[in-house]
Amino acid sequence: MEEKIYKINHLNINESKTEFSLSYEIGIKIFDIEKFQEKERISNNEFALGSISLTVFLPETNIIIFVGSKNNKDYPDDNLVFFDINKKEVLLSKKFENSITNVKYVSDFLFVCFGRELKIFLYDNQKDLKEKELYQLDEEYMNLFEAWYEKENNKITKIFLSYPYKKDLTILFYEVDEWKIGNKKNISSPVHKIQNLFYIRKLNQLFISDENAIYIYGIDADDGSIKICLKRGSYPGFITSMTLLNNNYLAINNLNRTIHIFDLDINNNAFSFSNIIYGMVYGLQEIYPCLRIYFKNLTSGKEGEFHKNDFNKKGALLVSQDDGNELNIISYNGYAYKIKINFQETKYDIISKVYYTEPKKDSKNLSLFTSCCELDTNNK
Repeated sequence: MEEKIYKINHLNINESKTEFSLSYEIGIKIFDIEKFQEKERISNNEFALGSISLTVFLPETNIIIFVGSKNNKDYPDDNLVFFDINKKEVLLSKKFENSITNVKYVSDFLFVCFGRELKIFLYDNQKDLKEKELYQLDEEYMNLFEAWYEKENNKITKIFLSYPYKKDLTILFYEVDEWKIGNKKNISSPVHKIQNLFYIRKLNQLFISDENAIYIYGIDADDGSIKICLKRGSYPGFITSMTLLNNNYLAINNLNRTIHIFDLDINNNAFSFSNIIYGMVYGLQEIYPCLRIYFKNLTSGKEGEFHKNDFNKKGALLVSQDDGNELNIISYNGYAYKIKINFQETKYDIISKVYYTEPKKDSKNLSLFTSCCELDTNNK
């Protein structure tokens, strides 16, 4: 019997949406997303990593990047480590002057955040990291940025970066071959303070939530225009994750234990007096949730209580295929759920759930009841 996982430090999803990693107090575990079954355990009696705070997958390789923690003597939080999962060996370790607080990997470029400081590196074939750029983030928006790439003829040609600064949202790109900066846009933010920032590739939109996550705006990544305004509800919340479903639906996880599903087609949304006024003043119409999934309907009894603190602080990650109708919910309560959504009838079925932090390797999916949720007007 392996040791129980006492704290979930970090969850991360690979680019192909087939695996997720779990960082915890003695190492890293990797699970497949199809059945939420454990595939790799990067910590055992022969090889111990200690407490890991962050992980990032390298696409289409067996390499994972990780950052340790402040009290980890072998792998402290100012070290960035490239690790071969199969061989269980370190390929590259880079020490910095300050603690690493956020990491994103885009193509061969690594975005490493140290609070306010954001550095861009080129990863050079397992040999070294070459620093390319340095940015100073706004003090109010430490660690908050998004990065993505653009392809032409199956070749990555541009690397994009977006981050909030004062009252603006900045979007810029670099041409990869020459590493030359292209157009830089400073877009006036539609909210007083940006709470979180997400990029949805298929829509080519950046989604920002206001400081209370009541309103969420979709911004065109090319021209900076506001395309969509979503109204989640009336009570303050915090958005931890979002994903595209069925080509035109957005699933958004709120820290208050609710997942909101939005139909992005304004023609399928109910109209109201406030919507008419909002459209006249701002040129946009609000889109309301067509479906809400409550975590209280996914769990029973004391399920998830052991990781209650992790769940309250970090919520869950949402994973789906852009054109699919299945939503995977990887929660910091130690459970993962697979949900099938009927968009025409605005209801859902729970296909399976797995207690993935259970100290066993042969965790099995549980047979569950069918749960449905219809269009409601509760503001949560």
